[in-house]
Amino acid sequence: MTDRVTDEEAAALVRRQQVLDLLARYCERVDEYDIDAMADCFTETATTDYGPGRGGPVTGRDAIARRIRAGQAEFRRTHHQLGQCRVSTDERSGSSLAYVTAWHERWSGDVETACLRYRDDVVRDADGAWRIAVRRVDAAVVDGFAGVPWTWVERRPPAGGAHATA
Repeated sequence: MTDRVTDEEAAALVRRQQVLDLLARYCERVDEYDIDAMADCFTETATTDYGPGRGGPVTGRDAIARRIRAGQAEFRRTHHQLGQCRVSTDERSGSSLAYVTAWHERWSGDVETACLRYRDDVVRDADGAWRIAVRRVDAAVVDGFAGVPWTWVERRPPAGGAHATA
């Protein structure tokens, strides 16, 4: 066993960090309501699906920006906190799974929180920048957002039906 990192391993680590930076930049721009800069995190032909209650499937950078601009206008403040992330890339494309806690304060002062998973397909543009080509969002826990339908993280029941119903 050697402590040396191969060129291939180093390149993979750099790509991973670049994708993590992309995810962080998205969260920062949304929280700052800098929708134009947030939109630059997506390819021109990107597709997103934040769930049926948050606009459903949307295609195209401009359409994504319009949908997020309208949705985020509901809030005085937001805070999107990235948790654990898995990133897999080659030189041109990859995927990521990022856990996100998204805190929202409405203009009324009401607070709502959604614990989400961003499932992204990412691509590297000709200029070397990573962008999101496809984003699917699944909810794990939601506190607030009354009446908003979500796409839920799939969770298997315990073996043998040993789960209790309340």
